[in-house]
Amino acid sequence: MAARGSQAGAGGDRIAVPRRRLHDVVEAARPDGSVTVLIGEAGNGKGYLAEQAALALAAELPGAYAVEVLPRPSRPASGIPSVFPVGADADRGEGAADDAADDAPRPPPAGDVGATLGGVRPGAPVILVAPDIDEYPPYDLRILAELARTRTVRIIATARQLSSAIDRIGSGPQVQRLSIGALDLEESAGFLCSMLGVDRIDADTLARWHAVSGGNAYALAVLALAADRAGDLRRSRGTAWAARRDDAVTGEYARLLAASCTEPEWQALEFIAQAEPIIETPLLRSIDAGVLTALFERGLVVTQARSGAPTLTLGHPLLAASVRAAMSPVRRIELDDRIFSVLDEDRAGGDPAADADRLIRLVVFGTAAGRRVPFPWIWRAFESLARGGDPRLVLRLARSIAEHADADGAQAGSAALRAVRIARLLGDEPARHGALERIAELLADETRRGAMPPTLEVGLITTVLQERVRDGGEPDAALRELDALKARTGHRAARAMIGSARVQVLAETGRLREAAEACPPHDVSADLGIEWARSPGRAMASLILDQRGAVEQAVASAEHARALSRLGPHSRSDLVDIQGFCTLLGHWVSGSRESARRVYEGLAGEASADAHAEAHYSGLVEVGAVLLAVQEGRWTEAVGGGERLADRLTSSDPYALAPLVQAALGLSLAVLGERAGAMRAIGASESPQRGVSMAVGGHRRVLALRARQWLRDPHAADEAARIVDWAARERLPYIELLARHARAYETRAVSGDDLVTAERLAAQVDGPLGDALLAHLSRIARGPDPGAPAGARPAVDEEPEIRLLADLGIWLPMPPAPHLTPREREIVLLAALGYSSRFIADRLTISARTVETHLSHAFAKIGVENRDEMREWVARNRTEMTPPRST
Repeated sequence: MAARGSQAGAGGDRIAVPRRRLHDVVEAARPDGSVTVLIGEAGNGKGYLAEQAALALAAELPGAYAVEVLPRPSRPASGIPSVFPVGADADRGEGAADDAADDAPRPPPAGDVGATLGGVRPGAPVILVAPDIDEYPPYDLRILAELARTRTVRIIATARQLSSAIDRIGSGPQVQRLSIGALDLEESAGFLCSMLGVDRIDADTLARWHAVSGGNAYALAVLALAADRAGDLRRSRGTAWAARRDDAVTGEYARLLAASCTEPEWQALEFIAQAEPIIETPLLRSIDAGVLTALFERGLVVTQARSGAPTLTLGHPLLAASVRAAMSPVRRIELDDRIFSVLDEDRAGGDPAADADRLIRLVVFGTAAGRRVPFPWIWRAFESLARGGDPRLVLRLARSIAEHADADGAQAGSAALRAVRIARLLGDEPARHGALERIAELLADETRRGAMPPTLEVGLITTVLQERVRDGGEPDAALRELDALKARTGHRAARAMIGSARVQVLAETGRLREAAEACPPHDVSADLGIEWARSPGRAMASLILDQRGAVEQAVASAEHARALSRLGPHSRSDLVDIQGFCTLLGHWVSGSRESARRVYEGLAGEASADAHAEAHYSGLVEVGAVLLAVQEGRWTEAVGGGERLADRLTSSDPYALAPLVQAALGLSLAVLGERAGAMRAIGASESPQRGVSMAVGGHRRVLALRARQWLRDPHAADEAARIVDWAARERLPYIELLARHARAYETRAVSGDDLVTAERLAAQVDGPLGDALLAHLSRIARGPDPGAPAGARPAVDEEPEIRLLADLGIWLPMPPAPHLTPREREIVLLAALGYSSRFIADRLTISARTVETHLSHAFAKIGVENRDEMREWVARNRTEMTPPRST
């Protein structure tokens, strides 16, 4: 078998072709004399698929098949007359050019395939790969048609679209046309894994890249390579992910394209890329029709239906992004100015407020071009985006309004307030500090301040105080200012806002008992405005209630607050997101995996349905995924998700979630036996960072404590005692009960007073978790059976409470087993608790056969023969690895 003229390129053998597609093409091309045409958009991988199918078919068929890959059609200006060798053109003789123009060349002799292709042994069977035949000149198409008629060559061709010229190649059962669509999510994952040399692509990165690329193979490759070159591509544990959500696309793709475009074509592409989606007739008319037709023919621009009207865009989102990236700042401003002028002239002096989309486009292009856009337009556009929109665009408009000379105090203040929130969400520190400085200026301006409603004035003041505390300022100073503000404020909703701000300052600095005392009353107010003002405080209250064990109340409070937050005239999506996280955390604390997963899937679904959802930037949904993996014992997944999220939060962490993530990561690494990484994560979890991680300080501390237990830290019992004292001071019964249980497990000692205290604490914890912890404490208090013979092995079911605790998400350490791999440890832990191979396979998303294989390897390493012996080994060594029971 020989393969010549391949277009795969360097490294092409590492790119995976989806098996289903490869099988379909091979089967279509299998009959003698077959012609298979693969039809699909440019860059979707059909050319590489054709080559791989030809090679696969040649390897299967008997005999020495030659695989001949023709070059891609050249442009007329290239000077290359044909994709076929020169020898095939020799018989054309004088006047051949005229023949080609008449579409009537003299084809080569029908049986002389070798002469036509050149370099192919006469009589050798051939599989011919012919890329882009819809761009063939008439003469090349006639040669290809003649080769097809010989029925001695199998032809696998590619084309972007059907044409009458392609129909001339042949018809009948030997000719098949296969539509090659975009890669689906699974195929995209396989393609990227093969290209990047990893086992998995992070689900969030994959979904984002698939949406941007539309499943186009070339576009996927451009995104991955751009991330790699920018240093944003991370690899760990066989998984690759992009560290940034705003995937940067270089202008390289566009610059390569520019070489094949005329100057008018390139200018039209720039205009469309900057203005898309173009629905306005004046913008369409401003593009040269001849140039637009040429771009349509090449698939560089397309029309799509949008709200029942045709919309013009570039042929691919990635192409548009690349064209924009290749523009100079001056060119961008020039295009923005031109687009604004066309749209502004079209309105003929009319008020654009009636058309929100047109208004927003006028404001966006006008402000970007430096035009003096009427302030009422900017304000209306800003209000139109009150319930959503690209956060970067909203931030730009908010900053513009906050600084605008024509904005009154209320308008400038509300815009500055939103600018602070979105800038923190995006991690844009210069914008955040600039907005805070603007707020200070507005509050110092008595005229503007007097135009503000009481709730806005209070909102500005409390935001400045909270941001100061989050940046390391003194909490007590902020609390004193809040008290003074409340004393001079009579407005009920404004006073409720001050109360919420007080709760947040206390909770986010770890003063949970004081925060609980300052929380809003549990009863819902009849005044919806009061409830909107209380929403941030209710979120903190829910987080504290979880740590107290009042899970049902915590979940109900979060769900009610979330529903009411959606009803506001200016819905606060950040409040909706944090309340959703509170609901998820409540079910996680209760040990209800199904309820927690249902809430998580709902939050993830809402985020994925909106490309501009703020949940994409907060990290709250991803934290939920990590905590769920910990609860369900999917430790490898928890480590992967935790590492990726921790990496992302280093650049932007608006809720200060990183310490909580590090605690969960530390436990997961400890379970998998990775001591060094676990210790680093535990240390990172203990670094002070004001925000949600301080508000859930009990959960964070307990996760780190469990990690120490798995690492056999000799100071774990002392750490548990410190958490007991802290939780008692902060009045967190559930956290105190967990810490008392950990200390008892480490020391194998429970006094009578300890048991009485545990009974009191367990009575304050909702659901089965308090009873399960108390039952295990009682088991430890009883100690081993005094009648058992010395040295006797403990029974397999000596501590059935351990299985119950695992079902609720509390995983007690298994014996040291340094020779086990992380996956083997994961499986042994589940199997030792009595879970079946099928259950383990479903939990870890692997096959039951893989589970059995790992178990057999683990048996050999720990010196047992079967599951029963393994469970006895775990029970025996679990007892031996703890200190002797005190007397």
